[in-house]
Amino acid sequence: MAEPDTSASLAQIMPALNVNKIQRVLIIKLSAMGDILHALPVSAALSNSFPNMEISWVCENMFAPLLVDNPCLKELITLPKLNLKALKTSEYRMQYFGKLREIRSKVFDLVIDLQGLTKSAIISLASGAEYKLGYHWLREFAPFVEKAVPKRPESVHIVDQYLDVARFLGAEVSRVEFPFEVPEADIISASKLLDEGGIESGMKFAVINPAAGHPLKEWGSINYARLIDKLWSDYKLKSALVTADTNAANAVLANINVPFANLAGKTSLKQLGAVLKLSTVQVCGDTGSAHMSAALGRPVVSLIGPTDPNRACPYNQRENVISGRSRCGNNCNWHHCEYSTPKCMGGIEVDEVLQKAAGLI
Repeated sequence: MAEPDTSASLAQIMPALNVNKIQRVLIIKLSAMGDILHALPVSAALSNSFPNMEISWVCENMFAPLLVDNPCLKELITLPKLNLKALKTSEYRMQYFGKLREIRSKVFDLVIDLQGLTKSAIISLASGAEYKLGYHWLREFAPFVEKAVPKRPESVHIVDQYLDVARFLGAEVSRVEFPFEVPEADIISASKLLDEGGIESGMKFAVINPAAGHPLKEWGSINYARLIDKLWSDYKLKSALVTADTNAANAVLANINVPFANLAGKTSLKQLGAVLKLSTVQVCGDTGSAHMSAALGRPVVSLIGPTDPNRACPYNQRENVISGRSRCGNNCNWHHCEYSTPKCMGGIEVDEVLQKAAGLI
């Protein structure tokens, strides 16, 4: 579907909407980790500009910790991930449709869909809200339910593209804020895990996340193991391995020859945030923990292959990205490679990553 005219105004797209009369707003961003973190500044922009707005957010159950303690939200609503196969069971139907009825009962004035897919459009429609807006890239069933907000030409990064919806409503975005809170209890528990792995309080350390959401975004276990070895041998910097993907972690573990802390599979989302907050630098691929570091203001070296680094890099850290996209073929994209062995990530050298990380230590 074509994007709306970037010169279109709120009065043209939704002439009956008076922002000053909007009280209850529902933000829909269901998944995944990095995408929810990218959308967080929208809640801050709306809360700062319209203090009388009551902002709620709906997400899938597993990502709720990313939004807990967000001071910009009046309410967090969670629901199970839409699963067509599971819909055949009465228990799942009761859970899922029960949540839709709960959302309907809250009588929202405005829905802001930052997912732009069928699964979010269903919630938007079920809300019964009079006004339904989405960000510029509405797909599947969403364009039939919501009005797409134009993308400004200067909004290249996805964070800014989401914020265009807040700007469109009249919000002032002089500073981009990520309201992601890490409680002290999680700092304490993360510190204990690090201490058990040989990284004592006050020590500088690197965080290494070898996993990614798609094989084309992976750098490889041998490369990460060599990087961990070199960080120790060249800079005496210990590394903490983090990921929920134990298979990816085990592949790296088998090739490390220096002291390190293995936190793989041991942290909650908030504990991961605590580890990143305490870290000196993170090295990872195009994955959620990269954007968590950015949200916390911590440096991250992000290794990006087929994805557009200008749109998807850790926010405000484009200079820390190592991109292999120039080696992609004309028919390559983030889920398809035209080569038998991907050239984009495979062409990134360990020493190149080491130098970039060293500049941030």
